[in-house]
Amino acid sequence: MRAQGGLPALAAVHRLDRDTSGCLLFAKNARALAAAIALFGGRAVTKVYHALAAGRLPDGLREIKVPVDGQPALTRVERLDVNPRASHLKLNIETGRTHQIRKHLLAVHHPVLGDKAYGGRFQPPGLQQEIPRQMLHASVLAFTQPLTGAPVRCKAALPEDFRACLRALRLH
Repeated sequence: MRAQGGLPALAAVHRLDRDTSGCLLFAKNARALAAAIALFGGRAVTKVYHALAAGRLPDGLREIKVPVDGQPALTRVERLDVNPRASHLKLNIETGRTHQIRKHLLAVHHPVLGDKAYGGRFQPPGLQQEIPRQMLHASVLAFTQPLTGAPVRCKAALPEDFRACLRALRLH
């Protein structure tokens, strides 16, 4: 990608796990990279994800505040739709620990559907074909552009495989 775009200093600032879809953020040069790293380090970036989780997430669960790898971590949870088999969630991560959402949802016994590392035994029976990957999607990154001060809001629509899982689970 660096060679194709003629950007030898191109560097990933916000990257995703292999089976997660959605917004990525790259810096084109060292100055932009340093500024972006400072934004993420200062928790000045809004990160919103969609997930399909196993089972019916409890009504009152609004936050998951469980340390991840010994570090404080906070995930805010909004239920968009639920049924006994699965929950469609909108998640805002206040911290950015590795695999935070996946580990947090496992901690409350509702792992991300299709997550082979953290939730394989919780998958709804009979739906293995409809769940081709972990159903986690980075839908929004929002921040103030550190070099210009302009607001930036990147949004990625739910991909077709995620929407197909919603239909198979009769969720919206």
